[in-house]
Amino acid sequence: MSNKLFLDIVFESRNKEYGAYQLRQIANYDLMRSLFIGVGIVALITGGTLYANYKSETIVTSNNERKVIVDVIDVEKPPIEKEKEKEIEKPVEPPVEKAPTEVKTIQAPTEQVEYIMPTPKENPEVEKTIRPKEDLVDKDLGGFDRRGDKSPGQTGGGEVSDTGNKVGGQNTDAKEGPKETKPVEKVTKTITGKYAAVMAIYPGCESESKKGNEALTRCMSDKISKELSYELTDFAESAAQNNVNSAVAKMQFIVNKDGEISQIKPLDGSHQSLGKEAKIALERINKQLIRRGKKIKPALLQDGSEANLIFSIPVKFQTGQ
Repeated sequence: MSNKLFLDIVFESRNKEYGAYQLRQIANYDLMRSLFIGVGIVALITGGTLYANYKSETIVTSNNERKVIVDVIDVEKPPIEKEKEKEIEKPVEPPVEKAPTEVKTIQAPTEQVEYIMPTPKENPEVEKTIRPKEDLVDKDLGGFDRRGDKSPGQTGGGEVSDTGNKVGGQNTDAKEGPKETKPVEKVTKTITGKYAAVMAIYPGCESESKKGNEALTRCMSDKISKELSYELTDFAESAAQNNVNSAVAKMQFIVNKDGEISQIKPLDGSHQSLGKEAKIALERINKQLIRRGKKIKPALLQDGSEANLIFSIPVKFQTGQ
């Protein structure tokens, strides 16, 4: 089927004046022309390249219209140049220095004395001569001269002591002076109520001492708890504002040998705010006891000596709701 008949079928009942019909008619011609032009350009480039390579490898001479092909090969160097290279390659040996000839002189066996030229210094050391043995009899050896009595046989010199203590390293004959004695500090033991021979007595609990340590412990706990309830009224107000209905703090302190409450601290697990307020309250109670002159009677050990007592007390807060 020809191209024109195919186009008539395709563009049947269509507008042939639109332009596509005319373009389809000349499309094959344009395609073939482009193909030939492209092939010609490729052939021209390929031929030019081959010709250029061929021209670079050949030399065309114009004499008698003959072509002479010259190939580059390795040419042997003349033997003269080779010999020159060998001579250049030989390492140049350094000239051997001849040892100087020793000139011997004849020295006559004459008597001579060593002579040393001193070197000048800014602060030269003054050398002292060693004294003869006769001068060292009945004297102590030291670093300086000193006049005095005949040595009793001690070794080593040194400074003279006016305190009466031993002089020198080996002076065993000198009389010793009075030794300074330091007072022995008595160490106060810190115990718990379990190891106390007599429990600490809180003011107002003296009558419980006949009943034993357990009664004294219970009485002191009750007295301190009662006073803490008066001192912690401020905490009750702040707890109500912060919606705190209950809190617990375990307080620990030491009743020292002077009968005072010291080293107050809340133990682990205590309510933070309550522990802080309870510490301040115990410090106020201690000041009140000192001001009234009614201190706690310290705990006693088996030997009757006073001891620091570790005491702990629970502090509980709970609203009436």
